[in-house]
Amino acid sequence: MTAASVALLQPDPRDAGIRRYFGLGTLAMLSGHPYQQVREWRWSERVWVPSPDIEVGRWSGWSLACIRAWSPDGAPYLRPPLVSFADTAEMTRRHRVTREAPWRCIYDGTIAAPVVWVDDRPGWLR
Repeated sequence: MTAASVALLQPDPRDAGIRRYFGLGTLAMLSGHPYQQVREWRWSERVWVPSPDIEVGRWSGWSLACIRAWSPDGAPYLRPPLVSFADTAEMTRRHRVTREAPWRCIYDGTIAAPVVWVDDRPGWLR
């Protein structure tokens, strides 16, 4: 892994208290396996891929600790229950605003800021 890719995985200091999770593509990259192979493993019964820690809308996310602990050769281990968060589409429907408006509303305080991210997808408490 290059220094540039490690820097991308570090939390931004401005995101104090916000949890960052990583999608299947990052799971594949960090584990050193091709994305297509990890994708196939996830839905097969031959190789165990851990269940995601969270979902933001339909996007699954894994913690960095889970990604580092996982090995396709390893035995399955107990995973916490999946936690689901609202995505941008759900927030725009809930607050009846356009797709760009949630960010303006976050800055003015009328909508709470996201509490988690899966790659570049924000997630809000439901």
